[in-house]
This record gives sequence, structure tokens and C-alpha cells, in this order.
Amino acid sequence: MKLGRFEKITLLTMAVLALALAVLALVSYQIGLPEPQIVFPSESGMIGGRGPVEVRFQQEMERFSVESRLSFEPVWQGKWRWLDDRTIRFFPNSTLGEGTLLKLVLAEGARSRDGRLLRQPFEVDLRIRPASLVFLSDPLYSPELLQLDPLTGEKHAITTSAGRVFDFAVSPDGEKIVYSRINLRDGSDLVLINRDGSEEKVLAECGDYACIEPTWTADGRYIAYTRYESGLTASLVEGIGKIYIIDVENGSINLLFNNPGLYGSLAVFSPDGSMVSFYDFGEQAIRLVNLEDGSSSIIPSRVAGRGSWSPDGSTLIVADWDGEGTIPISTLFRLDLQTRSVSRFFDDSFEVLGVSLPMWSPDGELVVCGIQTQSRQEGKQLWLFDRNGKPILQITNDSQMNYSSYQWSPDGQRVVFQQINLSQSNDSPKILIWHRADQRIETLFENGVFPQWMP
Repeated sequence: MKLGRFEKITLLTMAVLALALAVLALVSYQIGLPEPQIVFPSESGMIGGRGPVEVRFQQEMERFSVESRLSFEPVWQGKWRWLDDRTIRFFPNSTLGEGTLLKLVLAEGARSRDGRLLRQPFEVDLRIRPASLVFLSDPLYSPELLQLDPLTGEKHAITTSAGRVFDFAVSPDGEKIVYSRINLRDGSDLVLINRDGSEEKVLAECGDYACIEPTWTADGRYIAYTRYESGLTASLVEGIGKIYIIDVENGSINLLFNNPGLYGSLAVFSPDGSMVSFYDFGEQAIRLVNLEDGSSSIIPSRVAGRGSWSPDGSTLIVADWDGEGTIPISTLFRLDLQTRSVSRFFDDSFEVLGVSLPMWSPDGELVVCGIQTQSRQEGKQLWLFDRNGKPILQITNDSQMNYSSYQWSPDGQRVVFQQINLSQSNDSPKILIWHRADQRIETLFENGVFPQWMP
């Protein structure tokens, strides 16, 4: 068949285009893979001490070729998780102190799905930003979230809710805050905002139910909370609620335990996110739920409260009444999750009349908790212990004051807490900070409660 002039021109054009594409592909291959982008949470180019670090590529990548070539200098251990074929995110096992410098390195040889190679190592310098504090200001009359820099004293409002903030939780990376906002039906909804209060999004509309007590997984993917069907006011007395979990990425909400006879509150995730513990009021116990297979177990505890997980997830500390005497005395018990053995946290030489749950230091070597050691002592004082329950230091010593809501700073060098004077009925709560290096205590803010660190 003889081709006409038009067919010849068409075939020639197609051949030229094919050759051009082949040349373009060859040149593109020779040039190699474009450098990825490091996604910083803010324009400052700094990240929080708990990460995450996000790397974003322009092409879909062969995942193993990327994971095997990523590292930090100095070494920062953790897990990489792919969000999609172009984006990978790092979640560290340990927390870095503010001001720490490190370098992220992607070695040459990372490969895209179309066969392009990263021909030169990619490196970027990272710096850990200073941690700030978030708390409720004016809690009795017009509670709002306030951010404060403990180094400079600079502060600014995060929310403008007309005094409707009930409680809150800062995400582990410090980029988000979820808070419970009282609605017009005397219930409360869960609201998600950025660290500066922008981009408000309602996660759960709860009507006349009370959705409170939010808590995050370490990777910031999920939030657990309690929904009290009795409403906001009655819920604090009755304590009958259900635990729900929100997937922050897609907005889905699921009941943790689909059992009409099981109710509880005060959920908290294990450090690796595989389990959640909460207080089961029906059983008077801490219930552990395995999120992978749905199985559960209980740890008897007649003192309603959260369990306190060690940073490595191997130990859970719970409070319970000690003995059967006429005067109830609470103390702490340690559960070894590997051996399932239970033991007292304090040794017999340390007398305790009342105790609050401890908070572990980021490295898991120390705990701080509120303790009443004498019958004439009105308020709980802050004590420092090693991980085995041996007392190291009494941080506060004022029997008229009660100290609570204590939290370690991300670098493990400071503890923030609140103080209330029990001898004065009209005393406003204060937020204080203890410096581990010189054991100095200073007042940061008057008329504030529930301080949390924001990395």
C-alpha cells in the first residue's frame, strides 16, 4: 500500500515526537531525581523536640530505596511512616532538647518508580525550637487557651471562644491542639486548631452530650476522648461515659468498646499506639484494650484515674487503695507489661498517705508525683523519684499548698505545675516551674490551670 503525502507527514511527526520523548527521558534519567523537600511546620525552619520530620518527593518513590538511605547525624532513633508514595514522615523514639542541632541525610541511590536515581546525597540542617506552654487562663469565669514562653514571659491568646473552653490536649509534635468547647446545648464539642489558633475545625459535634478528656497517640494520627451522655455538668459527678477514637486524617469516629454494659473515662494511649487504657467504672479497674485484635484485660484499681505509661511502654503505674484500714490510703503499683507482674512502686521505708499518678521524664529514668506524707499536711507536695521508686528529692514543701497538673518539659530539665492555696478559699491557682539544674522554682502566671508543654 502506497502512503499518501498526508500519511507520510503524520508518521514523520509521530517519529519525531517519539524521538523527542526518548531524548527527554534519557536527559531526565541522566540528570537524576530532583532533591526532595523538607516540610517545616512553620517558616522558622525549626521542628519540635518530638518531631515529626517530613520528607516530600516530586515523584512516586520505591519505598525501600528511600527508607534504607535515610539517617540523622547525630543518630536519632525512631520510625519512618509513609503517608503516600511521595511523602514519608519520621516519628522519633526520644525527645530532643530545645536548641539541638542535627542533620538529616538521604544518601545517593534513592530511586523513583520511573527509575530515576538521586545522584548526590541530600542533606538538610534541622534545629529544635524552644518549647512553650499552653494552659487555661481565668478558669472560673472566662477560660481561654493561652500560650506562654517560659524563657521570655511573652504570652498571647490562642482561642477566643467567649469563655467556653473546657479542657484540651496538645499534640505530641506541638503542631495541633484539640479542645473541648461548651456548646449552646450544655454539651461540648471537640475542636481542632493549629498551634497558633488558626484553621479551626470541629472534629466531633456532640449536641447535649459532653465530649471531653481528649488524648493523642504519639504519632498524632488518633485522638481518644470520653463522651458522657449525661451531659457536661452531670458527667463530672456520675462518671458514666464511653470512649471514642477519632482518626484525625480522615475524620472517622469509632466507639472503642461496643459493649452497652461497659463504661469508663480517662483514656490514654500506650507510647507505640497499639493499646489504650482507661478507667472501667463497672469493674473498678484500669482496662487495657489491644487496638490490633480488640482483646482486653483489667488491672484492679479502686482509685479512679488514668494509668501512667513509661516512655518505652514496658511499665504501667496505677493508683489503688493500700490495705483495708478504716482510713483509706492510696499508693502506687507498678505493672510490668512483659511479665504481667504487679509490685509496689515505693519501698516499705517510704510512708505515703495519699498520692497522685506520676509523670515520667522523657528518658524514663525519673518520675515526679504529688504525695501526702503526713497527716497534718493538707496538700500534696511534689517529689522526685528514680524509676524504681526510690525518693531523690522533695521539690515543694509548703503544707498549705496543693500541687498538681505537673508535666516534664520535652528536654527533661524542667517541670511545670499548678499551685492552689488550701487555706484561702478565694485564692486563684498559679502556674509555676521547677528548674532541675539548680532546683529553682518560679511563678510564671497567676490565675491559670492545666499547663501543658507545646514542643
